Amino acid sequence: MRRVIHTLALTYSVLALISACTYEVVPEPQNCDDTPTLQLIEATDADCGLASGAVQVGVSGGVAPYTFSINGGAGQTEGTFSELSAGSHTITVEDANGCEGSLEVQIANRDGVNTTVAKVDASCGSTNGRIEVTTEGGAAPYQFRINDQPFQNSNLFSGLAPGEYEVVTQDANGCESVQTALLSSGVEFEAVETIVKNNCALSNCHDGTISPDFRTAVTIQDRAARIEARTASRSMPPASSGRELTDQQIQDIACWVGDGASIETNP
Repeated sequence: MRRVIHTLALTYSVLALISACTYEVVPEPQNCDDTPTLQLIEATDADCGLASGAVQVGVSGGVAPYTFSINGGAGQTEGTFSELSAGSHTITVEDANGCEGSLEVQIANRDGVNTTVAKVDASCGSTNGRIEVTTEGGAAPYQFRINDQPFQNSNLFSGLAPGEYEVVTQDANGCESVQTALLSSGVEFEAVETIVKNNCALSNCHDGTISPDFRTAVTIQDRAARIEARTASRSMPPASSGRELTDQQIQDIACWVGDGASIETNP
């Protein structure tokens, strides 16, 4: 009889431990201490109204072979891209370990308008961001738009939420320059780290006894997208933990991830 009681007690203890933290095992990410770095070799300007620009980049660091892509497009083995329109283009390289590096390259209009953008970041959950476009060259008057909105005469856009915006400027000859502007939310990593550690890095739950270990900043950064998805669905922290994030905490995590999930403090 005592043996049966001992077995039941052991079973109860194991079940209690499991119910304390509902978790999923996530593979450990690759070590990216040697991140690949892109260098601009050559950029060729575009003709007015034509996607005739080109860019060539080189890479150092990381582990070969490398895969290159531009503006989120399909990957390729060479760092040369052609048929580019005037404006900003983001080139990304991924090495054999899955580690990534990126570089923004400007392709200018040879005989049309060229632009730069200045921005005022938006607060998390608000629409107080602004973008202002400065023009050079081309033929006035100019028209401006962001994303898929209609063109407007003003070079100023206000009432913007945090996020990435495509800013298109068109001159009187139909020449266009396209820039990308990212409005950050201002949510620092320290705020997100506090939320995750206080609610997820608990005893017997992501505190080093269960992977991933959310006591470390790099681990939180590596799993930023997964943390955002699970907190948005309210499956993290699990109901069994007795803890629940506020709407503001969930929004802060989403804003931090949207800003690029950096663990460095902005100056």
